[in-house]
Amino acid sequence: MRRIISMALAAAAFLVSGLAAQAEDYKVAANKTSGLTFMYVYSEINCAFGSKPTFKVLTEPKHGKIFSKWMKLNLTDAPKNCKGRPVYGTAIFYTPNKGYRGEDYARVGIGKTEIPMTRIYNSRSMSINITVE
Repeated sequence: MRRIISMALAAAAFLVSGLAAQAEDYKVAANKTSGLTFMYVYSEINCAFGSKPTFKVLTEPKHGKIFSKWMKLNLTDAPKNCKGRPVYGTAIFYTPNKGYRGEDYARVGIGKTEIPMTRIYNSRSMSINITVE
């Protein structure tokens, strides 16, 4: 069975289908950069990893900055044959303005990606609700 694994940071992961819009809520510390989520694609059949998705900020946060970084993490919430394998993905980070505490919002777009010899996952957007504490 082919699935897209999305929205995982360290041990937290859940499944989504390719086109669904999502809204995620995050609590972050004031005055520091926080990792929000990690996007990656792989096949459960052979643990082949997909191509690098594009990332675009569609709605800038009013009280901080949101950005992405291409990086590698180990799969933690994966089938036995893929668990612990390294995967490259797009990590999304948020930095609140100095001294700001309260609510913020951003919307990002994740571009098309594919798993070799399987299927293509189309672009989708994600709304991010942020509480800076």
